[in-house]
Amino acid sequence: MGFVMSKFPAAITTASLIAIFIAAVSAIPILTYAQHQTNFVASLTGKNTVPPMDTSATGTAKFNVNPNGTLSYEVDLMNINQVIGVPVSLKNGTELVELLNLYATTGGGNKQQSAYPTGPVNGKLVSDIITAAKLDGPLFGKNVTDLFNFMKNGSAYVTVRTTPHQQGEIRGQILPSSAAATNATTPAAAPGLNKTAATTTSTTTTTTTTTSTKTRTTK
Repeated sequence: MGFVMSKFPAAITTASLIAIFIAAVSAIPILTYAQHQTNFVASLTGKNTVPPMDTSATGTAKFNVNPNGTLSYEVDLMNINQVIGVPVSLKNGTELVELLNLYATTGGGNKQQSAYPTGPVNGKLVSDIITAAKLDGPLFGKNVTDLFNFMKNGSAYVTVRTTPHQQGEIRGQILPSSAAATNATTPAAAPGLNKTAATTTSTTTTTTTTTSTKTRTTK
């Protein structure tokens, strides 16, 4: 009996070590995913354009890395009108991906027309998912992970182009959300990406539903 009791603490220690090892190994995929599940944000203002723009327009572009390797995004704007494009580009203007479907149309029959430029925007402009097929410029034919790398090192910018300011009315550098939190210029948008994008005017409410291939606007 003495021999058995003397071995018992050692057996407990061995079992504990095995349990700890199994738990650590099981956690590796979770930790790996958490390290890559990064949120990014760009605070958009006229002072960030080149040259700086005197405008009351502001905005926020939010990005979220998905487990399947895609990138969800949402663009919210305030006090802006006649938007014609929202590209993600390098500092020198080289475009990486366009956040709007510029070929989208609205209406039907003889009333069909381009969805852009928009009317006045005070809310969510667009939300969608970036896939590898949407990448352009130096990222054409590459993976969304290559776009992540530009975001992580602060090389990517979001620009909102309008009819009066076709080179960009507001702009912002894409940064990890934790680093950009103190520089936010607009309130956080309502949760939930890839939903209806809404623009508001004083007399008309326009609802724009954007998908990766088509946008339909109803009034």
